[in-house]
Amino acid sequence: MSDDCEQYREIARLQYEEIERLRALIKQRDTELDVLVGWIAGDQDALSALQAVYADPRSSPANKIKAAASAIAFERSKPASVTVVVDFKRTLELQKAEWAAQDAQPKLPLDLDAPPSPTVLGGDQEGEALGPGPAA
Repeated sequence: MSDDCEQYREIARLQYEEIERLRALIKQRDTELDVLVGWIAGDQDALSALQAVYADPRSSPANKIKAAASAIAFERSKPASVTVVVDFKRTLELQKAEWAAQDAQPKLPLDLDAPPSPTVLGGDQEGEALGPGPAA
């Protein structure tokens, strides 16, 4: 009989724990319902309701994510779309005029006997700009 009594006590304890968990869940749902009823009644706009849901520490993570995903479009603006219109015909005409002006300038003949100009790296003789000296 004592063994049966212990089993009944364990079952009662487990039932009590489950009832307390369900009461807490009902209380959380009632709070969420109060927020939604307040929003429907006109106390808040949609964005404020969404912000209240994802800022509420009592909200479930799934509800926070849904509310934040819905609210982000109203909290952060998207960059404005820009339309670029280019008049390629006019651009081509300007480039052709520039090329014609360059072609009209007198050209100097190429002097193949002139000494080479200095390189970008500073040497003016072949191999000078490649390094400090011959490898030893």
